[in-house]
Parts: sequence; C-alpha cells; structure tokens
Amino acid sequence: MDISIVIPVYGCPGAIPELHRRLVETLEGMGVSFEIIMVDDHDGMGSWEQVKAVALKDKRVKAISFTKNNGQDKAVSAGVNQACGDWIIPMDCDLQDAPEKIPILYDMAISGGNDVVFVRRQARKDSLMTRFLSKTFHKVFSYFTEISFDYELGTYLICSKRAADLYRESKDRGRDFTMFLVWLGFKHDFVEFEHEWRYEGKTSYTFKKKWDYAIKMMTTFSNRILYVPIRVGGLAVLASIAYLIYVLVGYFSGISNPEGWNSIIFAVFFFGGAILSTLGIIGIYIGNIFDMTKQRPLYVIQESINCDENDE
Repeated sequence: MDISIVIPVYGCPGAIPELHRRLVETLEGMGVSFEIIMVDDHDGMGSWEQVKAVALKDKRVKAISFTKNNGQDKAVSAGVNQACGDWIIPMDCDLQDAPEKIPILYDMAISGGNDVVFVRRQARKDSLMTRFLSKTFHKVFSYFTEISFDYELGTYLICSKRAADLYRESKDRGRDFTMFLVWLGFKHDFVEFEHEWRYEGKTSYTFKKKWDYAIKMMTTFSNRILYVPIRVGGLAVLASIAYLIYVLVGYFSGISNPEGWNSIIFAVFFFGGAILSTLGIIGIYIGNIFDMTKQRPLYVIQESINCDENDE
C-alpha cells in the first residue's frame, strides 16, 4: 500500500461524496495503491450516513464511527492506527485542503528524502479572530514547549510510516498529529498551498474548545509551565522587599505613609491569585497523570466498515 488518506469527519456531511470523488480521481491519476480512512467523530449531523454510503460502494474506503464526540486529534489517531500505507496524509473533510495537491506532497517526500512535508496555509479563509487566536496560541505553545511551531501549519501534510509508527507507540493523551511530528524533528520540508473555502458549514471550534485544547497540548508536550509560579513567586518576593524598603525610607525620612489598607488588599488579592493559579497548574498535570493511570481507551468505535479489527 503506497498511500493512506486519513480524514477526521465532523460537521460536513454534504462534502463527503465530493471529497471522495476528488480523492479517487487524484490518486488513480497518480497510479499508486491507496486507501481512504474516514473517521466520523459523532457530530449528529448525518455525516456517518454519508461516510457509510461511500464505504459500501468503494472497498478502498475504511469507515469508522465513534460512540461519542472525542475531538479531531482522537479521530486522526484512530485513522492512523488503521493506516497501512507507506505514506500517511491526514486532511480535513471540509475541502479546505485540496486533494489535487497530494501529488506535490508525495513527490516532495519521495524526491527530497523527507519523512514529513508540512503544508503552510496561504490566504487562510478563516475569520480575523480565528487567525489571531491561532497565532497567539502557537506563539505561547512555542515558548512553553521550546518547540518552534509555525501557526500556519494545519492538519494537511504527508509523513512516512516510520514517523507514524512512533506516533502510534506514544502513550500521550494529547494526540495532536502535526505537533507530534514537529516534536520528532525528523527530516522535513515545507510547501505553501492556498487555503480553500469550506464546502459547507462553519468551524466547530469555539473559543472554549480552543482554550481547553491549548492547555491540554501545552501540558502534554512540556512541564515548563510549572516554572511560571516559581518566577511569579520570585517577583512577588522582590516586590515585597521593594515595598518594605519604601516604607522604611518613608518612616525614617518623616514622610507620611498611607494607612495600609490599599497595600493589604493588594497583597491579599495578589498572593491569593498567585496561589490559586499555582494550584490550578499543578492540578492540570495531576489530572493528566490521573487520566493516564486509568488506562481508558482514547476512543470507542461503535461501527466500522472495511476495517482491520486488530488495528481498531
């Protein structure tokens, strides 16, 4: 098997037949053996019916349906676990990633001897707020994890079986495929593609989902965020010493000092907030450890078509 296409499906039922048509047309034109793996993330919008219909007509399509919504990263993980190809290409289901660009990715991977070829999205068809939040998150992510991450990177890429195998072996609960491949540091290259318009609907990523995902990924890939409370505590000590010196100088200089209520209120709120933030950060890491010790499956498959049961 040459190529495995992995597609997390959520919120775009109308795009499935067109996506399948364009993928088959492109891959058959390349003269390669391929499979298409579609993972329905339980969107409740009729996506599974569309995916199922395509899989029943085309045996090269593997279809998987979750029992509940688990998130895009888990859907990609399920697809990668099913993939048998020498090269894996994850892509979104909304046709913002053009299937016609696959030959370029494949050629760059083979001819360049790359394990990974990442796609930078040109002229992204997202709202200004979405682009701002994405850029901000990846800047913060890069700082805390010490991994240089380009915010223009998305799901669309190509990677070798060697890289995918390491992803499969990873026990991390945070399963972001692109971030994991960046972290690996294998030989890679970049290509820029124009970001197409969504075939239908709108993004399902609310601000809350993005916030929760950002925290999950930062605490998965690094413990550097634990050093933030230490630095805040150090600054608080220095500020306290500076304020003490200010009070002593004022006292011996005969300068009138305030009664102290403002400084007391400031100190209470400042240290109270610092303590709560510290406990929150530690709690997140403890929660991650707790999730890992439970050893629950990342996802539960409700139904599958044309799949290898041993890889589910």
